[in-house]
Amino acid sequence: MHPIAQEQDLTSSFTLMVAMPLLMIPLERTATYRGEPTNAISDVDTAQPFVRALRKLKRSLFWEVFLRDPELLHRWRFTEIARRIDHPSQWRDSLDRHPMRPGARNDIKEQNVDNVLMTLRHALAHGNVVYLNEAGDEAPGRPVTHMAFVADGRGTDAYRVVIVEEVAFVEFLKAWADWLAGYNIDSTLRRAA
Repeated sequence: MHPIAQEQDLTSSFTLMVAMPLLMIPLERTATYRGEPTNAISDVDTAQPFVRALRKLKRSLFWEVFLRDPELLHRWRFTEIARRIDHPSQWRDSLDRHPMRPGARNDIKEQNVDNVLMTLRHALAHGNVVYLNEAGDEAPGRPVTHMAFVADGRGTDAYRVVIVEEVAFVEFLKAWADWLAGYNIDSTLRRAA
């Protein structure tokens, strides 16, 4: 289906449509609050190996698991921006630089899988996904090259932001679906990616 979306210039919309169930269902079904399951998976015996593996995976560094090659780090950015998030062209990191400009802060290499997945999950759940062009702005009529996933800063006065090249996000979704498939997660999700 991805080639059809590309032909129709719907890659961004299709990618987000696939990302929602791929990310949200496993994360929500294994979520805990104060050590207790909030949405337990129905088949507990089958789910336990998956839940244990996911907990272990979440502690790993994101780039080592999903990017593997340091040359791919430039395709992903993780930073925090000040509370003013309404206009992407005005976003500023802690160095007072736009997150997509040279010299901007990029903490993707230090992020564990949990922090990146939860930032993506929160942004998807709350509709905080911003389509950006190559300059890091929303511009009607300009091609989308990046997607920004914006989530609250977990008690800080900043927002966590993952900015990723559209193509790199599709590659990540395929890798995530492959990882899920190793635990008998519905294979139709992998085919969609």
